[in-house]
Amino acid sequence: MSKPAIIEVTFDKIRNFVDNPDAPELTGSEKTILERLDFAYDQLKYNTTVAVVNRLMRKYEIKRSQAYIDIRNCKRIFNPIHRRDTEWLRNFIVEDAVKQLNIAQKNRNHKAWQLARKDLITIYGIDKKDDEAIDPTLLGHNNYFININVGDNERKKIDYDMLHKLPVNKRHKLTDFLYPELESEVEAEKIMNS
Repeated sequence: MSKPAIIEVTFDKIRNFVDNPDAPELTGSEKTILERLDFAYDQLKYNTTVAVVNRLMRKYEIKRSQAYIDIRNCKRIFNPIHRRDTEWLRNFIVEDAVKQLNIAQKNRNHKAWQLARKDLITIYGIDKKDDEAIDPTLLGHNNYFININVGDNERKKIDYDMLHKLPVNKRHKLTDFLYPELESEVEAEKIMNS
């Protein structure tokens, strides 16, 4: 039997072992190959193929060609579609839609322009409601007030934004008025900065 045929028989045994819980036990070398394929599968979820090849070479002390074979076999067994593939595909589709949009605009083809625009809207999901969108009222200006007891039952509201816009000397005067019992400016400064 030729070497490629032996490799393919080994691959079939490993695939059978993964797919079938009643499959016969793997040999030591086949378990090692399965371990490499499993490692490659986990790494392909978050890394590029080149990065996974380098990690396989370092971890298992194998040649670059064997690492690429392991990745190919990993994809044959586990069929991982990882994030990098989908990002590349999305970028390709977006670039193509933008090209079609530009060509349609240049040729003054309104129907093709609308189709390309519709494709872009679908790709980016602009036509769908965004559940994580921030409520615009939260982004508006909010006033915060500090309630200060001035007299026996008298309270004053001070706008927090306005308080910080006051010059330092006026803030000191306000502090002296509000807290006449303070002994030093250090205590007043602590209160103002808190």
